Amino acid sequence: EELCATLSPCVLSLQIIAENPLELYGVAVEVQDINDNDPVFLSKQMRLEISESVSPGARFPLESAQDPDVGINSLQTYQLSSNQHYALNIQTGGDNTKYAELVLEKTLDREQQKEILLILTALDGGNPPRSATLQVLIDVLDANDNVPIFNQSIYKASVREDTPLNTLVARTR
Repeated sequence: EELCATLSPCVLSLQIIAENPLELYGVAVEVQDINDNDPVFLSKQMRLEISESVSPGARFPLESAQDPDVGINSLQTYQLSSNQHYALNIQTGGDNTKYAELVLEKTLDREQQKEILLILTALDGGNPPRSATLQVLIDVLDANDNVPIFNQSIYKASVREDTPLNTLVARTR
C-alpha cells in the first residue's frame, strides 16, 4: 500500500550492476498484496429519515467502506441483514469502487414500525475474508395516511347564544 497505493499490479523497475564483467541489467519486481487490512467505515452508524409515503423502488445511497488492500484483497461486496422492507443494490464505479444502496421493496408503515435497524457488512476478497459493519438506523416519518375514526356516527351538542368564542363544545375519542 505504501509503495503503489491502489495501483495493481505493483511493479518496481530496478537497474542492477554486475561486476565481473561490468554489465547493467534491468529488473522488474512485482510486489504482491497480502490481505493485511480490514475494510473500514468512517462512522459506526448512519441515520436515514424515510417517509412512509415513499413508493417501493426508491433508492437510498449508503456510506461506502474503504480498504487500502488491492486486487482480490480489496473491498469486493456488501451484505445487508435480513429484513422485510429493503434489498441491497451494489454498483461498481469506473475505478472499481463498490457502492451500496438500499432499495425499498415493501411499503413502510410508521404505525406498525417507527424505526428499522439494519446492519451493512463490507467484505473483502481475502481468504478468509475481512469485514466491517455499519449500523443503518432508519427513522420512518409519518404521512397523513389514516382517516379519523369516531366511536359514534352522530354527536349532539347544545350551545347557548352568549357562549364566548373558543369555548369547548364537545370532545370525541
